[in-house]
Amino acid sequence: MSVENATSKRKREGLPATLNKPVSALAIVPLNSSITVTARKAYNVMLHLAQREGDTGDAGYSAPLNAILRGFGVGNNVATDAKRYIDQMTSTKIEWRPLTEGDQWLLPLEGDAAAPPQTDEPRDELRIFHMLAEVRLYKKRGENWVTWFYPPSIKEQMLGPRRWARLELEVIAQLSTYTAVALYEICARYRDNPGGVTSRHSWEWWVAVLKGSEAGKQREWRKFKNEFVNPAVREINDVSDIEVELLEYKQGRAIADVQFAVRKKPVNSLPNRPEPPDVTHLLQAAKLGIRESDVEVLLEQYGPEAMTAALDAMERFMRGATARPIVSKTAYLKTILKGHPVQSVPQTTLPSVSPAVTAAPPPLTTAADDEQARRLAVYRARFESLNADEQGGWATRLRNHLSDHGKVTSAGVMRRLQAGQWQSPLVTAMMIRFYAEQTDGPNWASCDLNVEGPPT
Repeated sequence: MSVENATSKRKREGLPATLNKPVSALAIVPLNSSITVTARKAYNVMLHLAQREGDTGDAGYSAPLNAILRGFGVGNNVATDAKRYIDQMTSTKIEWRPLTEGDQWLLPLEGDAAAPPQTDEPRDELRIFHMLAEVRLYKKRGENWVTWFYPPSIKEQMLGPRRWARLELEVIAQLSTYTAVALYEICARYRDNPGGVTSRHSWEWWVAVLKGSEAGKQREWRKFKNEFVNPAVREINDVSDIEVELLEYKQGRAIADVQFAVRKKPVNSLPNRPEPPDVTHLLQAAKLGIRESDVEVLLEQYGPEAMTAALDAMERFMRGATARPIVSKTAYLKTILKGHPVQSVPQTTLPSVSPAVTAAPPPLTTAADDEQARRLAVYRARFESLNADEQGGWATRLRNHLSDHGKVTSAGVMRRLQAGQWQSPLVTAMMIRFYAEQTDGPNWASCDLNVEGPPT
């Protein structure tokens, strides 16, 4: 069945939005720069849109930028915001590594792509391309648009692959790291493989194709596994349509080769529309001077809701008339986020039998958390109603309390308390809790909010 017919059939049947990605494009290694998880997700969405549009000759492929990267609306500056993602696709040299020996001839140097190699033709061919040949960014009827072109020698295989992996774009949208996206794409290639395992390679091969950064000094496998691979496996098992298990093979006492066991989950419902990666947080953080790589790590750790609140708080403070320059903005954001619970990923293992449909994850907050947040909002409103002298007095009391009780806190917090800057995101949560405890006692989270506290 052709790619077009397969896609049309799935669409008629209301099945999830699917990308038929060439197997030759699954295991890629950046050679001169890094690729972010957002850029890889966007590249998949662009390929899905191009496959749906078909061969356009020399016209390229066009779509609203917001259909590729969610968060780029009419008012965003295309030149400064979208350019860094597009740059990754047009300037990064990519080595395309075959998963198996039979995959390495799907992009021949010349002639018919379907023709098998002859015995006197080159073997173990190394193919290096840019992800895109050209990209144009412009405005159309007040909306940001993008037109892109694939390198001519790989265009046919990208748009109409003869061997492909079926990728669910909704799953990819939920994966939070580059390693998780790359591993899911490779493992999805073996979803229907009778052997139930991926190809077997050296651990160095896996590190290169899963890390998303340019070739350089190899990470030790044990550290790379614990820091990147194990979290990626847990995330894939938690949100995707397959289950994955790491298999390691020793040579002597050291790990030599690695492969992954792959099993399909029971069919569940996924949206029939590709979800573009959301870059809203990345855009907001970039305007505040925070690197994208730092934001992606913190997003994975704390989740989008906490990140939204922290970035908003930081932006309010930086716009304030009395705000002082922030020396390390990433460290400042981390300090704000420490007031939010860490978003944990449950430990999962591959069951020996086909499991039932995965239950919905527990809510990140409980009713008690919601009630405490409501009460803190009330106390904050009370505190804001005080005059500036009273607020400054409370800041001094909190600073003395921290000093007298030996509470460990940063020098930045103490400086802001001394200056009476309680609106700083570093101080606000601590200030309001202290005010609540001092006015209504240690049981402020359950007392009657209508009861007047002691005079200030």
